[in-house]
Amino acid sequence: MKRLQKLINVSNYLETFSIPGFQDIKPIRVVDGDNASGYLSKAAGRQLLVALPEGRSYGQDTDTFRESVGLAFFALAKINGPSRTQEIADRTYRELLAVSQAVLDRISGDLIGAPGSGTCPLLAGLNITEVSMVPIFSAFGGWSGWSIELTLE
Repeated sequence: MKRLQKLINVSNYLETFSIPGFQDIKPIRVVDGDNASGYLSKAAGRQLLVALPEGRSYGQDTDTFRESVGLAFFALAKINGPSRTQEIADRTYRELLAVSQAVLDRISGDLIGAPGSGTCPLLAGLNITEVSMVPIFSAFGGWSGWSIELTLE
């Protein structure tokens, strides 16, 4: 296997990524915070950013070589400003947590071939080894929600 094959496969997978049940959310692939802010400056409603994946490899030879791919998603909405209340913030974070769960469900389903998903050949041989969910406030020019970080190996 090529050293970057897993990174290439996951990158190709993300080009057509969507979340069942959330057809109103079209994922936006971004490179960094400036790129994300540029896209979001013209956006409204709930948004899902998908950072281009990061690849890592370990080991010197075929016996010890391991490759992992890091993914980051951001489920976001614009809730900051004078009309923000605790109820609006709580409801929005709760709704975006459901979007985040749907992202994880989609990837997990594509990894194991869950009913309605089917195993994705681009993800063959990979497993989720780490998940981190972090609430964020006022990122990318005033957007709040959840950061979802995954490691696939």
